[in-house]
Amino acid sequence: MHPQLESYRRGFRACKDEATALVNDHPAEDLTAAPDAESWSVVQLFDHMNTAGWLLLHSIEDAIQKGRQDGPYGDPPFEYGFVSRWFVRSMQPSSGWTFAAPSVFEPGPSHTLRPKEVIEEFRGLQDQFADCVAAAEGLDLRRIRVPSPAVPLLRISMGAWFESTLAHEERHLQHAREVLARSSPVS
Repeated sequence: MHPQLESYRRGFRACKDEATALVNDHPAEDLTAAPDAESWSVVQLFDHMNTAGWLLLHSIEDAIQKGRQDGPYGDPPFEYGFVSRWFVRSMQPSSGWTFAAPSVFEPGPSHTLRPKEVIEEFRGLQDQFADCVAAAEGLDLRRIRVPSPAVPLLRISMGAWFESTLAHEERHLQHAREVLARSSPVS
């Protein structure tokens, strides 16, 4: 696998591992408690990432299937266009930008979510994304465009979706670390 694609795949596996380490040894109360009325709890952050991820993943899987049949094919490394690059940068934890989540990506109320199940779902989602990266090998990840599940007019390169999804997840994993750091210390 080309190093660019392998870095995507490694990124999804690292998010899976980080999620496990992050919530390990924390009681459900720590995971369901929001730091304040305007913030999401850890389990809500994961539920949000799950919702956004699954909706996007289905579009990516469809694009891969179509690409396998019809192309376009291409060899990495891929460089993405202006809109795709901007979108990836906007999702990065260091961007400093904050966005209200589109309503389709809003998490459920914290008290309705089961932390263990939500985290396991996130872990499975990371495996699915890693599998998609492998399945996309040989396709032109710059020319294949995938619509946003929240804003269908926004269509960015498939490879940029891999990068922006990783950035989005890293951003919320950082938020989750911050929320847990404010909760009671682990004994």
